[in-house]
Amino acid sequence: MHFLVKVGVLELAVGALTGWAMVYVTRTPRAQRLRAGLRDARRIRQGHIEMLMQGTVLTAFGAAVPDPPLFASVLLSVVCWTAPLAFFPLAFRPEWGDTRLYRYVDNASLIGLSVGFVLFAVSVLAS
Repeated sequence: MHFLVKVGVLELAVGALTGWAMVYVTRTPRAQRLRAGLRDARRIRQGHIEMLMQGTVLTAFGAAVPDPPLFASVLLSVVCWTAPLAFFPLAFRPEWGDTRLYRYVDNASLIGLSVGFVLFAVSVLAS
């Protein structure tokens, strides 16, 4: 089994576990969430959905592409985690989204996703 499938299935499992955070967000009164430090509940939903989407992408790519480019596989296995995980801290500290470090990590993840997906597309179309 290709390592992308394993990484993708692991990400799907973590994404499913973040569903518990969604339960907390939807069933807890706003005042109680604020006391717990949760300031932007929408970021929990974004991270949860993104984890499930990226896990599905990794699993599909690993299963569908017999000999994927190694660089693209490694790149996607990293950025398909960093991109969704970057949403969760913003649920507690929305102002971090305006920091240079956060923007650097976020932009690097988006660039990595773009490069990885294009390399996979080229690989598939060339075969």
